[in-house]
Amino acid sequence: MAPGSALTRRVVLGALAFAGLSAPARAALPERIVALDWPSAQNLLALGVTPLALPERALYAALVVEPALSPATLDLGLRSEPNLELVLQLASDLVLMCDDLTSLRERIEAAAPVAMFSADGFDGTDPVVKGAAALQGLAQRLGRVDAYRLFRQGFDRELDEARKRLRQYDGRPVFVATVIDGRRLLLFGRNSLFQSVLDRFGIVNAWTGFTSAYGHTTVTADRLAQQKDARLLCVGDSSTLALEKLLASPVVASLPFIRSGRVARIPDVLFYGGLPSASRFARLASMALAAEG
Repeated sequence: MAPGSALTRRVVLGALAFAGLSAPARAALPERIVALDWPSAQNLLALGVTPLALPERALYAALVVEPALSPATLDLGLRSEPNLELVLQLASDLVLMCDDLTSLRERIEAAAPVAMFSADGFDGTDPVVKGAAALQGLAQRLGRVDAYRLFRQGFDRELDEARKRLRQYDGRPVFVATVIDGRRLLLFGRNSLFQSVLDRFGIVNAWTGFTSAYGHTTVTADRLAQQKDARLLCVGDSSTLALEKLLASPVVASLPFIRSGRVARIPDVLFYGGLPSASRFARLASMALAAEG
């Protein structure tokens, strides 16, 4: 989506509306902030704000990774069922949550202000554009506009560096996937955050089939045969053993790009985290694909 498009303007206006949710007469900007989901935590950290607490901090450290958490951040338990008692006890200035947790809002608002935060592109918006607008809106609300500008400058530099790495890329289309087991993969499609980043490098998605509103679909490995000249980019350390099992299957081993060794691997990246995730993916994917190209 071109930066000057009407869609981009609508997304930015929506983000600024989010920033305006705060009361005009508020005496102080929120500083003690709880994140009830990983994207909220990621984007707070991108602005230099340490969340008081977030769910499943050990898994965040293993699967999300960036930006890194502070040891001072508390664990709220499961993402699906955060510890509301602890949330209420913290008496924070603000609680950020995603739409999936809307049912908890009324109870939490009895103890602290609540704001909904979404940096994904599940509404059909270009995920990178949506992520930038969401982060900008959050920065406005928290009085951290300068921090947003610095992060955005860093993100743009990350993309520039990735483009330089990919100057000699061979132009092959790419399947972007997380291996589920020895037979199935989670494929990321054209409306995913990952492909939104690859679009900025001119790399075509090898998957042309159905993709859900969440930017991915589950397929069996034989479906990859539709693109014999493609490359496979596997996302996630957790899928390493499953990948080895997958590659050993006769059907997969017979695929031309598997026989030719056109398989690149990168560590885990959260596929709906907005600009922080996009920045990590741009760096890791460009390094892996440049090495394969």
